[in-house]
Amino acid sequence: MPSLEINELTVLIILAIPVAFSPYLFKKRRDIMKWFPGYYCVFITFLSTNLEAAILPDTFNFMEHFFAMMAGILFCLAAISEYYSKVLKGKQIKLNIKKGAVKK
Repeated sequence: MPSLEINELTVLIILAIPVAFSPYLFKKRRDIMKWFPGYYCVFITFLSTNLEAAILPDTFNFMEHFFAMMAGILFCLAAISEYYSKVLKGKQIKLNIKKGAVKK
């Protein structure tokens, strides 16, 4: 039976912070919404990793690997979507740089 590792528990706690604040984050920044399905999958991956040490090791091992794969796919889709909307459609990010503001 797998044992609980402190580094996996620490990562789970760190990942839980943005998950808990995600409703607030979505109100403030709608543009990051496309990245969160992958992030949730990473959270479920580490949740499954930690639960694997306590109960049903085979089931949670499968869930760990499945959600890790889904996180990779969803992050790739979010990156493709971001690339398409920012680069290919010509919506470049506007920077507020004033002319003459750079000092040499």
